[in-house]
Amino acid sequence: KGVDNVLSCINLVLATGRIGKPYCGYGTITGQGNGQGGREHGHKCDQLPGNRDITNPEHRQYIADVWGIDEKDMPGKGLSAYEIVEAIHRGEIKGLITICFNPLVSLPNNNFVREALEKLEYYVCIDFFLNETARHADIILPGSLHEEEEGTVTTAEGRVVKINEAVTPPGEARKDSEILIEIAKRLGAGDKFPYKKAEDVFNELRVASKGGTADYFGITYEKIEKNMGVFWPCPSEDHPGTPRLWEDKKFRTPDGKAHFNPVPYREPSEVVDKEYPVVMTTGRVVSQYLSGTQTRRIGKLVDQYPEPLLEMHPSLAYQYGIKDGDEVTVKTRRGEATFPAQIVETIREDTVFIPYHWGGKLSANQLTIGTLDPISKIPEFKVCACQLVPTGRIASIKVKDTAFQSF
Repeated sequence: KGVDNVLSCINLVLATGRIGKPYCGYGTITGQGNGQGGREHGHKCDQLPGNRDITNPEHRQYIADVWGIDEKDMPGKGLSAYEIVEAIHRGEIKGLITICFNPLVSLPNNNFVREALEKLEYYVCIDFFLNETARHADIILPGSLHEEEEGTVTTAEGRVVKINEAVTPPGEARKDSEILIEIAKRLGAGDKFPYKKAEDVFNELRVASKGGTADYFGITYEKIEKNMGVFWPCPSEDHPGTPRLWEDKKFRTPDGKAHFNPVPYREPSEVVDKEYPVVMTTGRVVSQYLSGTQTRRIGKLVDQYPEPLLEMHPSLAYQYGIKDGDEVTVKTRRGEATFPAQIVETIREDTVFIPYHWGGKLSANQLTIGTLDPISKIPEFKVCACQLVPTGRIASIKVKDTAFQSF
């Protein structure tokens, strides 16, 4: 229920008047470095550059003119990641291209995801390492790390910063942008992707975002480097950028005022009961990152946290006779998996926590549920009901004091 939680926090910001002032405001921290900028660029299936709406006729026409295409040739609102998996199961999607995506680790109910991958007639994976999902691909195109390509990222505070290419992709690997441009060329759409360098892409984004809420038009490479980043909106090249939003209290609503969004309480889609009496939640640990494609290859990080641990409160552990390092099987309506227990006081007494950065038998997401938020279409990773079954065995790994690493 991330949307409800964020709206509630924004309501608190508005109610207390903590907006448009120094040391005030509210911002969610995204899960990866350019989560902010990517959405502003329109990489979600319901968005266009500049935070424009793909269902809005005016927005569609403006972007169609920028891209030099007929508005009717622009697709409509698409499917979110998990909805794509569901559509594959229904036989509506036969082929798929993914880039830097490891759904066998990062999506919920991943046995359902695996079945979808096996149903595809053709699957192409663009990535820099052979991750768990790539093993199902018909074709693998070796891509680039962000250190191997030039571009921009946007921080959670709205600052656009430049990333310079530090090294070139090794061997036969190519920059992601070059791969996409070559695919377009081979599909007969090369004239729509005439970029010679990364700056050409950014300059198109500047025009495409012009007039939108996330207006990059006045931001140039030179300006970014001179100022150590520029805050959007920045509508013209002589504009300094906007480090703090809403100082003028002119909100982009019909009446120019900010509005509260009442949030009624909703139960999770799966609540605990006698059969599954414990709440299971998932998250991250500080020494691993997302689906672990990079960090599970770095020895020192693996040493810090080699495999997922099952965090639980001492009172819950006492109920089940569980001690630190005991192996515990966690069962949900989707599957089961076994993890070493870690007893901590930093968790609710009715809840267990499992980090999700691993695949295969160590995957937390073989247990999670595929229910989607009605607005964002993000899966309900944070709540499902589970059983705990002690195996009577002690784990072979040493459980370290990592209680404060999880989040």
